[in-house]
Amino acid sequence: QRATVQKLVAGTWTVVGTAGFSAGQALYTSLALDSTGTPFVAYGDFGNSQRATVQKLVAGTWTVVGTAGFSAGVANYVSLALDSTGTPYVAYQDGANSGKATVQKFDAGSWTVVGTAGFSAGGANYVSLALDSTGTPYVAYKDFFNSQKATVQKLVGATWTVVGTAGFSAGQADYTSLALDSTGIPYVAYQDGANNFGETVQKY
Repeated sequence: QRATVQKLVAGTWTVVGTAGFSAGQALYTSLALDSTGTPFVAYGDFGNSQRATVQKLVAGTWTVVGTAGFSAGVANYVSLALDSTGTPYVAYQDGANSGKATVQKFDAGSWTVVGTAGFSAGGANYVSLALDSTGTPYVAYKDFFNSQKATVQKLVGATWTVVGTAGFSAGQADYTSLALDSTGIPYVAYQDGANNFGETVQKY
């Protein structure tokens, strides 16, 4: 149950680097490619107390970015994004901060908290991260402070700010997934508890 990446080469799925490259079981794997096509993978790392780890492929070898297990506590619902310069950002449910949302980025050789750790009002499940064209991070999540409905926040200056209204979905929102269009408009898809647990998409 360790991490593996494969890519399609001439119609055949081929292992990238080494299969099972993580130190232990990898939970909530999240993949992103930089502008040169280099893959990065983030995950909750059971080889490091289930804290967050990021690795990237360097000359065919999976290499830890910064320090393995860099989060302060257990990292669940790990979500990875890269800015236009290739800087990795990771969002996750933070076991060191009451299960609230935290974002960190790799800056000047170390993983640093973006804004405030545990910035959501309550527990955050299904954390999903995206960056706009200016590098501003947005995070969507199932918001336990707002009846388990969907909430989106973005970083304004050094402060995490709710986009629109917190808990904007009609009912419980599971498996929240966030994307931004080319103009920075956020879209959120989720399993909709108010509509027979079918799929709903909303945009701001």
